[in-house]
Amino acid sequence: MTFLLEWLRANRWRAVLVAGAVLVAVVVLGWRATSQQGGVVSEPIRKGPIVESVYGIGTVTATRSFQLKLGVTGTIRRLFVKEGDQVKRDQRLVDLDGVPFNAPFDGTITLLPFKVGETVFPQAVVLSLVDLQNRYVLVTLEQQAALRVRRGQKARLSFDSLREQAYDGLVEAIYSNDNNFFVRIGIGGLPSQILPGMTADVAIGISEQREALIVPVAAIDAGKVYVKRGLGTTAVPVKTGIVDGARAEIVSGDLREGERVVIRKKVAP
Repeated sequence: MTFLLEWLRANRWRAVLVAGAVLVAVVVLGWRATSQQGGVVSEPIRKGPIVESVYGIGTVTATRSFQLKLGVTGTIRRLFVKEGDQVKRDQRLVDLDGVPFNAPFDGTITLLPFKVGETVFPQAVVLSLVDLQNRYVLVTLEQQAALRVRRGQKARLSFDSLREQAYDGLVEAIYSNDNNFFVRIGIGGLPSQILPGMTADVAIGISEQREALIVPVAAIDAGKVYVKRGLGTTAVPVKTGIVDGARAEIVSGDLREGERVVIRKKVAP
């Protein structure tokens, strides 16, 4: 022991160099162990909420709309509004052969194709009135996705021009029409610039776990994850639950919170 201390005092710089070399060797060995897997090491895995969703494109739809049509030929005697006008309930809209027509509700004039003095034939649309503030979103789904949707499920919506903002909605109804499957989503707080006819990306949450052990989907390879342990990696068989696209819930397997997994590079066939 005394000899070792004497040697260290006399060769302290050599000792520093040897210690540094050992440290570098450990780092290199660890890097090689990971590199041999052909991937990168993830952040420590954690528990947290994860939601499984079905996805679709939704169309903003007005809850109330009105079209004025005639059953007989008539002539427009007077117009009291123009396209784009906002009107109040019972406000005068048009006079057809001396018969006045008023607005049935507050809304915006979206179509007025005829002018004063023109003849209107039966079933032609004289005027369209739409309530642009009272809106819902109508989503069309594939059959398999529609089977998993239930009334009361939560939905998240985003619009191309407003990606920084997401909106919460609620499934109000699901129904079919002419072999198409529709989901009606009620949503409040939409800004006024979101108009009927605009489209939104919709995610409907169908299953949720609040305390799930979550790993990146990219780390799962043929039913296994490769866990960084010591200087190498250990292949751990796992079973997954909810998958939300980029992340997956681990429901069984020798995997613990705080461990890191290797995201292996996929080799093209």
